[in-house]
Amino acid sequence: MKEFHFFIAGIILFFMSCKDNSTATTVHDNLNSPVTTNVVNSFTYSINASSYSVHSQNDLSFLSDSLVVTLLSSGYSSGKAIVLVRDSSSTSIFADTITSNKTIVITNLKTTKPRYCTLDVTNLTAKFTFTVIGQ
Repeated sequence: MKEFHFFIAGIILFFMSCKDNSTATTVHDNLNSPVTTNVVNSFTYSINASSYSVHSQNDLSFLSDSLVVTLLSSGYSSGKAIVLVRDSSSTSIFADTITSNKTIVITNLKTTKPRYCTLDVTNLTAKFTFTVIGQ
């Protein structure tokens, strides 16, 4: 199972680092247009940010308390992003601040069930992807 999680993290990293010289538009070519996927046992937030700011709170629906968490930022040049994942009693499950290029992969986080994710982004210029998956 651990190999599967590294495989998924590798795929995410691969797509974040891809550069397409064609004229077709991809998600990462659209500046300041976040893509959020929020389904049962899975949450992803991805953006190619240029001086982007937002505060958002996303309700989550997780059946599992065993999680895979990935956070990737590349092409960082300014600003910050704060990511907080909390359970129903507001206890922090995961928290991190982006102020540089970074890769975090946690493959077996045993915790309580996530209830919401808060993103505080201030003047961020970077490619940024955050994913939580229930196992």
